[in-house]
Amino acid sequence: MAVEKVKDVLTEANEFDPNADINKLNEVISEIGMGTYQWVSDYPLTFNWQGDLSDNMWLQILATILPQVQAEFNVLDSISGLGTSSVYIGMIFGSLGWGIISDMIGRRPAFFITLAIGAVFGTAATFSPNFTGYCILLGLMGLGVGGNLPIDGSLFLEFIPKERQNLLMLMSLFWPIGAVIGALFGWWLIPTYSCDPTSSGYCDPVTNRGWRYTLAAMGLLTFAMLLSRFLFKLQESPKWLIAVGRKEEAIEVLKYLAKLNGKEINITVNDFPDIKLETKAEAFNRFTKSLKELFTKSTVVQTILVWLVWMLISIAYVMFYGFLPKFLETVNTGDPLTLGETYRNFFIQTLAGIPGSVAGTYLIETRLGRKGTMAWGAIGTGISLFLFTTTGNSWWQLFFNCIASFLSNLVYGVIYAYTPEVFKTGHRGTGVGMASCLGRVVGVAAPFLSGYLISINPRIALYLSAALFATMGFVAFFLPVETKGKAAL
Repeated sequence: MAVEKVKDVLTEANEFDPNADINKLNEVISEIGMGTYQWVSDYPLTFNWQGDLSDNMWLQILATILPQVQAEFNVLDSISGLGTSSVYIGMIFGSLGWGIISDMIGRRPAFFITLAIGAVFGTAATFSPNFTGYCILLGLMGLGVGGNLPIDGSLFLEFIPKERQNLLMLMSLFWPIGAVIGALFGWWLIPTYSCDPTSSGYCDPVTNRGWRYTLAAMGLLTFAMLLSRFLFKLQESPKWLIAVGRKEEAIEVLKYLAKLNGKEINITVNDFPDIKLETKAEAFNRFTKSLKELFTKSTVVQTILVWLVWMLISIAYVMFYGFLPKFLETVNTGDPLTLGETYRNFFIQTLAGIPGSVAGTYLIETRLGRKGTMAWGAIGTGISLFLFTTTGNSWWQLFFNCIASFLSNLVYGVIYAYTPEVFKTGHRGTGVGMASCLGRVVGVAAPFLSGYLISINPRIALYLSAALFATMGFVAFFLPVETKGKAAL
């Protein structure tokens, strides 16, 4: 009786602590390996990239269309960043809210809803009658887009074996591709269908449809991605199912993965004894316990530093890239760039970011690891942005900007891979969502700060952005956990 009582106590204590079961599940996923499911069928590699792509695509579009929106609605420089800030406000609630929701109700439903919200309200912004309506619709769009990072990254990580976790870094390749798509449409549509706001300070809406066409194109592309998600069968994360005690469903998912990958596994619910099926009330209790686990003696430093990294890179990135077309217009001291040349250079620098994600996928598995790659990449970005300010020649500016784009996308990719790796399944969505949320919080202030500094001297905003990138790099050196070679729990 005493032995049985001890077992009951241990079972009760571990009811919402699935780490033992998750370790067993990691072994099963490694046995199943990478195969048809991950590479071709259903979702993890085939469709999770859509979140990254749509997230940065929309953010870059706002920078691309800013001068035309500002001119049409007669918006002052000091408040011109309100549209971008509105998106970040939406992303604050979206990243935190959807991260928590995905931990409570599952990754699968949130995976669909977030992209749907972004598609609907992003397209609706095309018809904005004034700047206020424009900001409101963009904020609602951000509510959906903000959930992409915590959900898509968690869903991806929970389907792949530990030996291939570096692929999460490769998935970040679609972050700069999103920027390239946005810049490409801007380069194509805005110079062709826009008036030049520098000539008169005001653009007649009749001759300034380029920014609306660009938003419409992005909205249609987001709808196309959403439709593709509905056309294929998505499985719920087996790690999440195990974490909430839905072991029978987890077994079915694992067998489905094994069948598609040409493997056979012998596994039953008895292989996962440590947790029970939870009720709705217990789901909330599990969430509160998981939230506390982010601030235990062994995790609090890691949690705070990860969140600080997200905040520093967010404000640095938005301060620079959210106003890049504006900087290209104002900082150049040589012959003024035409509207077409400005957007051409903007497109080229976004294109330079793509190989950064590829390089990062290799570097994080070297002696540098996640931490070293992240730190040196951020410091290099800061140096490149500072060099951008030292010349007024547009070609040298483009050169330094391309280096900064390469390195900043490398850094963002590492952060994107590292963050879900360092949090456990029970609170992964919450931990990643909170990190993203805090990044969005400071991101709200960045457009206002940049707009104010630009009205004084554009170079001040550039110096501050460079310093913040470098500071983020130094913070990354002090992260206590290196996740290279470790399975996500």
